[in-house]
Amino acid sequence: MLLNRQSADAIMAADPDIAVISVGSIEQHGPHLPVITDWKIAEALGDAVAERLNAFSIPALPISTCREHMGKKGSVWMSAATFMAMMTDIVLSLKEQGFQRVAILQCHGGIFAMNPIVRELNARYNPELMVAHIDVCSFFPFLYSEGILETDTELHAGECETSQMLYLLPESVDMDKAADFVPNAPRPYLSYSSIFRLSPSGVWGEPTKASAEKGRKIMERMTELTVGQINDAFAYMSAKKTFNYSNF
Repeated sequence: MLLNRQSADAIMAADPDIAVISVGSIEQHGPHLPVITDWKIAEALGDAVAERLNAFSIPALPISTCREHMGKKGSVWMSAATFMAMMTDIVLSLKEQGFQRVAILQCHGGIFAMNPIVRELNARYNPELMVAHIDVCSFFPFLYSEGILETDTELHAGECETSQMLYLLPESVDMDKAADFVPNAPRPYLSYSSIFRLSPSGVWGEPTKASAEKGRKIMERMTELTVGQINDAFAYMSAKKTFNYSNF
């Protein structure tokens, strides 16, 4: 049973030193997927990773930064400054309780403020606190090269996310409305305009290639890759020695 389903006394008895924070978003995902897509994926991945690591997991955070989806109702965001302050406070509250390692799972690609948060926390608090950051978008090329995905165009609401939702919450997916669209622009253009100026439907990928079976394989492989990257990051930070005045 997940530790967050247990009492505070049970968590004290287990005394985990790893905490997992999975971060999603409430935002448009084209005409075929619900706005809770990123949150649902974050919830499932966070639970699976926490079980593998015997870690304490915070229920997936539903709101982050997603101004790149401005233009249709249903996308909810906070400012980057608010998000950075919130994440910093959450991590430091875990540190104060004795958690020495925190793994942040970024399950929404548009959180461009995440890297500065993680770098600042590690620069200030290593080695008493180590913060690992896993961006699930970095897994898309692996899933394609391993043959789990047919396409290498995934960025938002494409084959990967649609497959995951067909597996996790199939009743929320309307495949009759799924249509492929790959903008003729690089990802950084999302800092210049909303996604709707690049893709009228809000889709960036090929959802018609999706299936529930692919979704199952994606979730299993993402869990393995996430656990591996977390362990690698913590091993790297644990092995560092003081360099002159710095532990970073």
